[in-house]
Amino acid sequence: MEKNALAFLRLLQLADSALPIGTAAHSFGLETLVAQEWLRVEELERFLRAYLAEVGVLEGTFCLRGQQLGTRLEQAGPGADVQAWLLLNARLSAFKLARESREASAALGRRLLQLASGLELHPGLPELIRAAKAGRQATHHSIAFGLLGGLLQIEARDVVLAYFQQTLTGLVSACQRLLPLGQSRASQILWHLHPIVLETVERSEAAALDDNVASFTALVDLGSMLHPALTTRLFIS
Repeated sequence: MEKNALAFLRLLQLADSALPIGTAAHSFGLETLVAQEWLRVEELERFLRAYLAEVGVLEGTFCLRGQQLGTRLEQAGPGADVQAWLLLNARLSAFKLARESREASAALGRRLLQLASGLELHPGLPELIRAAKAGRQATHHSIAFGLLGGLLQIEARDVVLAYFQQTLTGLVSACQRLLPLGQSRASQILWHLHPIVLETVERSEAAALDDNVASFTALVDLGSMLHPALTTRLFIS
């Protein structure tokens, strides 16, 4: 019981939106959508529901695969599944068409692993970091988060739920800086999305089980691609 409680407490810290990995610097294309008046407060909850249906399932699937990899690494010890780790990240990179979002995901994942390595979460983390750097391979946030959850021996569903909570909190926080969105309304939106998050987890589990995942995110990708051309920017992506 004490071991499980400690692991859960550590997962809560890793899932905190204030974790110092740079999450607050990224909007993943939302800044462009707001600037072009394609996204308004009235549409935000509906937009995030659609976001979970596409981006959420994709990231959730790879988060679950990362958790499975972390579980195997914890059981086998350092040095196990390095190639599987690199391949998993390469596959997710192929789904991310927009350079800005792809690089943002890679930056957050890299910083998360570096932070966890500094916390001495697991002795195998430095090798995974070195392997990704040597192969010039991205280290995506959802996969890294799942990996750490697996290393903590936390159930896969709990890991991906924590990942979605962190992701949605970060996106809504970004919208609070971009839109006239108050704290009460932001909390209501997050609360209303919880049932959709559960549905997204179930769809991610099914996709991970039969290795069949697809994602169509034209609007979000376009927002990311157009982001560098904005005259004024608050966010990196």
